[in-house]
Amino acid sequence: MIVCLRTVVVPPEWHERYLAWIADGRAIRQQHGILAELVSEPAPGGETVVITVWPSHEVFDAWIATPHRDALTASEVHQAVSYRPMTRYEVTGGYLNLPGLTVYDPSPQHAPEEPS
Repeated sequence: MIVCLRTVVVPPEWHERYLAWIADGRAIRQQHGILAELVSEPAPGGETVVITVWPSHEVFDAWIATPHRDALTASEVHQAVSYRPMTRYEVTGGYLNLPGLTVYDPSPQHAPEEPS
């Protein structure tokens, strides 16, 4: 199993559309073998980190070569985001508590917006 990590700069006006773009691409990415995709955001002022998990380098490389990926990267949302170099990591230890993941709602909890 491999984990790919990259930082991205998402312009504030594209933030919600970027998260929706990630969610909308889930089915096609899963059809091509992705196991997980997580978007992590720091306190204000930092860069967003995107983490993807794949079964192997071969499965990831096959995804990179597919026209389906090209269709996703040709989108307006993808073009609005600045992507930093990706680093691949071999998973050599650790664990996932899969049943534990179902206990908590991983969706971000947004505070209601104040009327202007």
